[in-house]
Amino acid sequence: QQKAAFSTTSSSSRSFSTAAQSVEGPAVSIQNFDMEAYNAALESGYSDFEASLTLGGDDRSLIKTDVRTNKYHIKPVPIESTSVFRGSCTGNPPTQRGYDAAMELFAKLEGLEGKDLCSAVQAVYDDHRSRLSALLNLPEGTEVVLCPSGSDAEYIPIAIARALKGDDVHITNGITQLSEIGAGSAPAAVGKYFSTHVPLVGRLSGEREVLSGFENLGGITVSARDNDGNVVDAATEMDNFAEEAFARGAYPIIHGVFGGKTGLRDSKMAPSLEGGDKSLSVVDACQGRFSTDELHEWLNQDSLVLFTASKFYQAPPFCGAVLIPKGVADKLRGTPAPQPHTMFDAEGLGGFLTEKEMPPCLQSWGEMLGQERRSNVGLALRWEAGLAGMEALSHVPDDVRIAAVDNWAGTVSNMVNGEDNLDAWCTERSIVSIRVQKGDGWLSMSELRDLYRWMSMDVSGLVPDATAEEKEALSQSTYIGQPVHVSDSHAIVRIALGVESLVSYLDDSNSTLQEDQAVVK
Repeated sequence: QQKAAFSTTSSSSRSFSTAAQSVEGPAVSIQNFDMEAYNAALESGYSDFEASLTLGGDDRSLIKTDVRTNKYHIKPVPIESTSVFRGSCTGNPPTQRGYDAAMELFAKLEGLEGKDLCSAVQAVYDDHRSRLSALLNLPEGTEVVLCPSGSDAEYIPIAIARALKGDDVHITNGITQLSEIGAGSAPAAVGKYFSTHVPLVGRLSGEREVLSGFENLGGITVSARDNDGNVVDAATEMDNFAEEAFARGAYPIIHGVFGGKTGLRDSKMAPSLEGGDKSLSVVDACQGRFSTDELHEWLNQDSLVLFTASKFYQAPPFCGAVLIPKGVADKLRGTPAPQPHTMFDAEGLGGFLTEKEMPPCLQSWGEMLGQERRSNVGLALRWEAGLAGMEALSHVPDDVRIAAVDNWAGTVSNMVNGEDNLDAWCTERSIVSIRVQKGDGWLSMSELRDLYRWMSMDVSGLVPDATAEEKEALSQSTYIGQPVHVSDSHAIVRIALGVESLVSYLDDSNSTLQEDQAVVK
């Protein structure tokens, strides 16, 4: 089905332990909710700093000790110089630039704990908000909430809706591009947990499905494509969803996706009506593949914008933000924290955020979130890495970036189509989606998962009759985007340009395209 209704009414409970106790010994004190992630990374042979890059996230960031990577086959260290990385649409190991920047910040936090660590992390986040605002050229008055990922950023629009409308209005949330956005986005959009772990809690216990204060939400999901792979008209579906909500007196949160897993963009990003008093618009731009003009257009129509630095800008997994337009921020500044206040407990937003991630317009929220002395050090390190990537490209005008991306995408698509068994099924900006032939058909999702894993390994010894040229290609570790199910007949894998490969392309396009040729081969 292209559309499915869902609601959240769970009242069962989980137990939580979030006291900000720390462990002596590491360079930066490790809070108890981070211990599982920290120990898994240390057991896998990583340093204190590298382990700290994995802290303050969810199960996607955890290192699996048997393979020394997270679930995306990513390590908390830069890839080897002989490897090629084209997987920014999925998740990123730290770039060397980001690794160095985060390590410099780590050294500044060394030896701090308790109140001193909280004060230092607050200063870091204030700096991050300021730098991010400058790099995105945000209009004056736009405010920034920092989040552990783009998935848990989905909780913020719900809380904002509660603040604007009170707790006696039914909130309903419309999500588009199901299966081509992060798997956690749809459950988070109705207040559900989407992981076995919570950033400031650690591993969850019990059976509670819904965050405290986020009960009784409703909504719909709209698929990105039909069973044949044709794009669904998500904008029309969202228009109908909003009208149905208005007719029954509900308050709709209306999503538009500007670049999902294949780069697909919904045809319309709806505005927030009456400055957020009638409806709230959310633009999911988490891939980070947009222009300044496009961003300003969304903010000028009072849309909230979800953004991450852990896709195109290649921060390690993950770091997100919610950009709040001036009109909505001004209303929130004079509005009390939403009810019920259990929304800010450890079983609610307090499991994901502290007061430090809150901007001035949400000071009343910060007061509710700041009752325990906790700091998300891992998130601060990941944002530092992401900002380093953004700053590396900040001197390049948008029109030059756009032209370079178009040239790269066209050239790589032609490379793909020049191979007998490959097809550039769709190309959207800096993401080339590829289907792989198998006899009279195409490789399935499960088969492409194997391909995705094998490409990150030296498999030259597994093909004894390969030519010398083929063995060279098989020996090189190449990291691409995870497979995506796009139709009943096939799935695709992706080659995606990231900030480092774009910087490289602008400096030396021939060398960069030689790397792409190696990936294709």
